[in-house]
Amino acid sequence: MEYEIVTLEEKIAVGVSARTNNASPDMGAVIGGLWNCFYNEGVYASVPDKANAKALGIYTEYEGDEKADYTAMAACETSAEPEGENYAVCRIPAGKYAKFVIHGDMVQAVGAAWQEIWKMNLPRAFQCDFEEYQDDCMENAEIHIYVGLKEEKSAVESRCGLLCSACGYREQINCAGCVHIEKPFWGDSCPVKACCEAKQHEHCGQCKEFPCDLLNGFAYDEKQGDNGERIEQCKRWRNK
Repeated sequence: MEYEIVTLEEKIAVGVSARTNNASPDMGAVIGGLWNCFYNEGVYASVPDKANAKALGIYTEYEGDEKADYTAMAACETSAEPEGENYAVCRIPAGKYAKFVIHGDMVQAVGAAWQEIWKMNLPRAFQCDFEEYQDDCMENAEIHIYVGLKEEKSAVESRCGLLCSACGYREQINCAGCVHIEKPFWGDSCPVKACCEAKQHEHCGQCKEFPCDLLNGFAYDEKQGDNGERIEQCKRWRNK
């Protein structure tokens, strides 16, 4: 199945929910019951501050992977979390998702798509996945399925190429590294860090002026330099 990687903002979804399991013999009945309650028992009509009219099928609060228990929801997006306890509420987290676009029978096409997704080697987060129904055509619907992905942690440890993980003073001075702090422990500012961040680069190796005179001055400083090793490290990060 083809998909694209998209980045979504947080969404607030309101509806009805129940716990189930993909291996449970009544899984279909549980999820079908949620949709029946959502539409036929007036839940959808009563949801305040609907952000749009699209229905969402949400799967969240996983106890593990696709074989474990999870919470299923029939819901719609809202602009604010409603007051009271009449609804189930889910905050679909911001982040990266694999987006699948499918067409066909609203029930059968979705079920078949998930069977294929379960077989794929996606780096799934198992935090929140959801279906967004673009219309209400039962026989030939367009459905967008969003599968939450793990956020890859950057290997970059500093702006200039220093390897903070190799610093013997890091724990002693409680330094989180310049990528994660506003200013260095040794002064009010670092010109290399400030320059890199002003250009919105993750590290100096991404700059078209790399290696510049400023970085060279730090790398080959007689007292604090490392004979250009940080420049080589930036090259390695850049070429990954």
